[in-house]
Amino acid sequence: MVTQSPGSFITMDNTLDQEEYAKNIYVIKHKLSELKPINGSRWEYSVGNFTVHMYPYEIGDVPRSQMNSPVRHDKLSVVVNEKTKAGSVSSICLRDDSRFKNYEPIQYDVIETPSGKINVSNGDNMPILQLCELIRYLHRLSNLTAFM
Repeated sequence: MVTQSPGSFITMDNTLDQEEYAKNIYVIKHKLSELKPINGSRWEYSVGNFTVHMYPYEIGDVPRSQMNSPVRHDKLSVVVNEKTKAGSVSSICLRDDSRFKNYEPIQYDVIETPSGKINVSNGDNMPILQLCELIRYLHRLSNLTAFM
């Protein structure tokens, strides 16, 4: 248990729900471990106007019959959707969108060339650590857009 104030206690689950902990990688991984599959084929994690769709198989493949926890996989195929103020939803290309393409903590597939690095990280086979970093970054972006 975590002490909240003298004489009162809150559970760890309540602590993890507090906004100040939302950007902690450990907390994000813990929250991912609690996700339940949707339609037996994917998991979803929402942050503000963003929704992260996670698949334990290649996009376009047949879903696995057993869906456990996303953190039990080394890598997941990830699609990030964004809902606009008008209510439409669009997918974000992580390798091309200016908000994501140069953000190094989510880059996992980078080709070194004599003229520099080429980021080809597009969400396919994303390692869990980069997924947690992506979710943490989405929390930051959501907080910024709340003030716009």
